[in-house]
Amino acid sequence: MPADQQKGGDVRLRVHVSTRAKEIPWDQVIAPGRAIVYAALTRQAPQLGAKVHETGWGPHRMAPFGHSAPVFPKPVRARGTYVAGGTGTLEFGSPVEEIVEALAKDFAMIPILDWGGVALNIEGVTRVEPPAFASGRARFRTANPITVQSEALRSPDGQRIRRTWLLPGDTGFDVALGHSLRRKAETFGHGTVTLEAITWIGPQRSFSVVGHGGDASGTVHRGKKTGAPVEIDVSGAPAALQALWSAGIGGATSAGFGWVLP
Repeated sequence: MPADQQKGGDVRLRVHVSTRAKEIPWDQVIAPGRAIVYAALTRQAPQLGAKVHETGWGPHRMAPFGHSAPVFPKPVRARGTYVAGGTGTLEFGSPVEEIVEALAKDFAMIPILDWGGVALNIEGVTRVEPPAFASGRARFRTANPITVQSEALRSPDGQRIRRTWLLPGDTGFDVALGHSLRRKAETFGHGTVTLEAITWIGPQRSFSVVGHGGDASGTVHRGKKTGAPVEIDVSGAPAALQALWSAGIGGATSAGFGWVLP
């Protein structure tokens, strides 16, 4: 069976960290995660890392992983500041077991994660199994903003219309998100899923990202991407829902967008 058709573990790694830093700069809240994953793959599974980086995963050439931002529960929140300090957690996930194994091995060998100039000491790593989703239904709320690309369209004369990024609440967002969810489920070989409802949309926020854009290939770019957290109801095969839970939903999940709360 080809590597990009293998069934995965659909799990997350919860990295327990500590830091003396009092804040994380806003332009580094989610941006470093993608590079940390590829650095781990380069060290622990170089052939897999090269494949994911160059051609993506599955028929839709997606980057098959996601991650959260570091979360520190103890510091008092301060307006305009992403506070840090003390102990916290950071999560990475993928439906591809080989990626999870490479990350776990790498995190066991390095003492510190360089999170955009903020030193996060690794105190331990916990493997988090997905919910069963036995009913074939799930409610996902994202911790990070979500955005999706509009559907590919052509003008009356046959010219391709450039795809744009849609925000929650934009016209066509629900249709584009539904298609995105189906493509992601198909990518991991779990059939299809259906977007039943969008039950909540949070405030918009822009984050700095590093990535390739719509898929895993192309020129690396740096910039800002705007989105908003959402809560959605979805239905599908339990394995498909577990894959979405472990990788995130919407576009740019490898850049930290669309991470689903545990």
